Amino acid sequence: MKKVLFFIESLAGGGAEKVLTTFIKNLDRQKYDITVLLVSKTGVYVKEVEKHCRLISMLPDYSSLSDMFDKIKYRYNYKWIYRAKPEKIYKKYISEHYDIEVAFVEGFATKIIAASTNKKSKKICWLHIDMENNPYADQYYSSLDEERAVYQKFDKIVGVSKSVKYAFENKFDLKDSVDVIYNPIDSKDIILRAKQESNTRLYKEEGLQIISIGRLEKQKGYDRLIKGLKKIDYKKYPFHLWILGEGSERAYLEQIIREFGLEKQIALLGFRENPYAWLAAADVFVCSSRAEGYSLAIAESMILGLPILSVDCAGPNELLDFGKYGLLVPNTDEALQKELQSLIEGKINLDRYAQLSKRRQQFFELTSVLEKVEKLFMEE
Repeated sequence: MKKVLFFIESLAGGGAEKVLTTFIKNLDRQKYDITVLLVSKTGVYVKEVEKHCRLISMLPDYSSLSDMFDKIKYRYNYKWIYRAKPEKIYKKYISEHYDIEVAFVEGFATKIIAASTNKKSKKICWLHIDMENNPYADQYYSSLDEERAVYQKFDKIVGVSKSVKYAFENKFDLKDSVDVIYNPIDSKDIILRAKQESNTRLYKEEGLQIISIGRLEKQKGYDRLIKGLKKIDYKKYPFHLWILGEGSERAYLEQIIREFGLEKQIALLGFRENPYAWLAAADVFVCSSRAEGYSLAIAESMILGLPILSVDCAGPNELLDFGKYGLLVPNTDEALQKELQSLIEGKINLDRYAQLSKRRQQFFELTSVLEKVEKLFMEE
């Protein structure tokens, strides 16, 4: 049995965290003894992951602390973790020896696992984003050369799509360095949960029901999605937009919704444990992201046969086979607004795109993805 360590900063409600949870639930327990390491024991997937493997963290959940001294200590240690040398962090928090060490996100986690003193372990890093168009991980490095040197310490680099692979290889001039393994989708679980009860009926009203799922961050482009709806005459063409997810832009998005007088048309519904019941109740999924790596939400929507409208960016374009299986528009505010208008005014045959989504379902087969991960782990 191989001992495997996955390192990710938290288990918040993002795509990478959800993918890791799916892996943890489905990897063969007879072959792998799995540990997940977090910086802070926080996030919506903590309880789920704890059911299936050993979960450890550098710091406790801040919200569980009541003593003022403990809170001060937490803040001090949190800052120290991100400022100290990676070698010190690794030595302090990773004392056991693992056969495989996986940095499951770009940036900080990658930097720490690259500092591993375990010469016998196989080191793998996972890339979830287009690192050219979304260079957030650069903040953890003093230069591009330092970042490149960190990635060169890994035995394997995995990208969640071809677009992610090409962006990484182009940015760091490391040709043929990334293996592509698409994100796993548990189709049976999604279909089963889509049939469960939810309070979607409270929001189900006349008109087209549009849905989008993701973190409320600038990258996801919800500001331009909302702005793209402001010119549409909702009295003549009724519609409703549901956005599921949480993030730092909530207050700003609420402000522009009020500004445009769209409070009755748009609902920010927060994180939902069962988003699939909401997807099943919607008419169309819209992706407005400025940059992506894969878009788990699009894949899950297609499993349920939902028509897709997406801007053209890394990940979504690949999932839709560059427009073969869904509506793909240029990644501009104007193009998105124009297509939204056509959509809501009934100029697009959604039944056709629903059928195309259903045809694409085999692309997301869970078993084949798990086989590739296990092959990766077992390779010498």
